[in-house]
Amino acid sequence: MFTTYRLDFRGSVTLALGPTLAPQASWSKGAIPTLTNAPDLLLPAARAQCPHWRLALLDTTDGSPLDTPHGHYEPIMADLARATPTTVDAMSQAFTDMIIPLGSARNTRLKAQRNWRSVLTWAVGRHTLDQILPMDTRTLQAMLWDFTAMGASRSVLKSVVDSVISRHRDAQLPSPVTGHMSYFRLTRCLGRLLGTQHPHKMGVTRDMIVALLRYRPKNLLEFRNKLATCTLTIGCMRPGEGARATTCCLVFDSDFLKGLPAYKDCSTLSTLIRKNDQERKGHWMRFGKSADPELDLNFQHGLFMDLAGTRPRTHCQAEALKGKQCLCCHPLFPKLLKRADGSWGLHPTPQPSAANVTAMVIASLRMIGVDTTAFSGVCCRMGGLTVATEAGVPENILWMQSGHAQDRAARRYVRLTNPDRLYDTWRAFRL
Repeated sequence: MFTTYRLDFRGSVTLALGPTLAPQASWSKGAIPTLTNAPDLLLPAARAQCPHWRLALLDTTDGSPLDTPHGHYEPIMADLARATPTTVDAMSQAFTDMIIPLGSARNTRLKAQRNWRSVLTWAVGRHTLDQILPMDTRTLQAMLWDFTAMGASRSVLKSVVDSVISRHRDAQLPSPVTGHMSYFRLTRCLGRLLGTQHPHKMGVTRDMIVALLRYRPKNLLEFRNKLATCTLTIGCMRPGEGARATTCCLVFDSDFLKGLPAYKDCSTLSTLIRKNDQERKGHWMRFGKSADPELDLNFQHGLFMDLAGTRPRTHCQAEALKGKQCLCCHPLFPKLLKRADGSWGLHPTPQPSAANVTAMVIASLRMIGVDTTAFSGVCCRMGGLTVATEAGVPENILWMQSGHAQDRAARRYVRLTNPDRLYDTWRAFRL
């Protein structure tokens, strides 16, 4: 339906580039025809036409050497400090270059840069390079009209608007999304036109968790997969959080060792960073001892670690790291490799990705005969929240387990002297 319009737009861009640059153009796939190498191709034209051409062509994905996912910034910081002159101007510039970029996560910057290239491509095709930075409301509306006519979805258009706002913020220029074009009104208009029904997703249920815990795995791979699904569901976790967890994050008898005898054989799983915890304050999820030994998740975790050889290392310094990921212990749900004899062992690079953890969840549900058409990795978090809510777990306690954003201001003031309420999410599963 939109193919002809897209082809016409792409032709306009090609003509604008001219016979010299057009053969060098590299196009991305998607609803909006986009030059993946737009900043390189447009340097001469942008320099001549755009008043802020340096900022328009700036690659914001580079970030900072301090932007490390593990939080071990000290050696890098020491090297940078030694190389920076101790003048106010030099140190201020170093702060701007190295620390200010940390205000956005790397994936957010990658997405913004990708969508800004769509803006640059549109500016070439519509001869508006002189109007994109700063951009006024009129130009923004024209661009969104064009992209809508190309068949772009609401989420794509919203991402383009986000990239425009981000670029103006970084350039310290007034955003075109103000006044009658407020962000809320703009996204609402796009939603009413382009809103679509979300794919139906099912949450992992209590019965599925019980079936998985009773399931006797045929090999180490099945064992890991079922543990991943049960842990993510009861902990209300995202796949990425499971991927980052190491064996030393799961502490057995944590509350018992603090002098609380009622919590013998229970465990605490710490996650260093969550989507709504970018400052790495951390969350600690509780897993209690099951009345039925066959449903004891803690025992099964320990058994898997013994079989896979992934117990925390004796020289692990997790307690001393204070918000930094342990680099010596194995992942809690490691990647495995099939050996020549048919058995499974640790992969040479055992660190899983979020996609790997999602695959573990899907594979484990298939083991117990579940049709996984309506399931994905996020269904663990959905299921955990649903089971706990239906069991009457208070929201403020549930959010402390799940790390949700709601009520975060109140949660900062909650300091439970007894962890009993934190086990409510686990109790909802009645294991």
